[in-house]
Amino acid sequence: MLSEGLKVMGLAMSDARREQMLDYLALLARWNRAYNLTAVDQPDQMVARHLLDSLSILPWVVGERIMDSGTGAGLPGVVLAVACPDRHFILVDSNGKKIRFVRQVRRALSLTNIEPMQARLEELDLDPPPETVTARALAPLGRLIRWHAPWLEQGARLLAMKAELTENELDEVPDAYNVEIVELEVPGIDARRCLAIVTAK
Repeated sequence: MLSEGLKVMGLAMSDARREQMLDYLALLARWNRAYNLTAVDQPDQMVARHLLDSLSILPWVVGERIMDSGTGAGLPGVVLAVACPDRHFILVDSNGKKIRFVRQVRRALSLTNIEPMQARLEELDLDPPPETVTARALAPLGRLIRWHAPWLEQGARLLAMKAELTENELDEVPDAYNVEIVELEVPGIDARRCLAIVTAK
């Protein structure tokens, strides 16, 4: 399923990286039984909705320093970190249980390019700032922009992964920001997936 999905998406991935991604899913499934980290627990669904969905935004990830806001169980941050070993990923979540899991992923998969961090976004100070910020189904767009304004104003781009993006949500975006909407095609997912790319004007 993973190899087929990658082929459809036009993504080349070494055998070692594909194995690492599947090892991550196995670890997630094992921890999920005790810690309820994800509602998606069927193997095929996990490949599509966790791995392929995370990888669908890869063409829009720029820079060497990426922050994954509200990373939860490490999505999309862990998957992107496996795909991009030369980039540094800061995985932020306020939930200690989820950050403990991400730290275990870091150890078990020897992912030295991820930095799990338990923090609230409103209180976070990163120096140097991230060049790309990812957020998967975290909050409405207006609130995401408020939370990430310090980094957006320093030139970062926000990649907000969404199922639906309503006019009301777009209306909440302050005039100081540009929003580009990209429709995402994810093998194995029939529902709509889109990406809102936010930058400061």
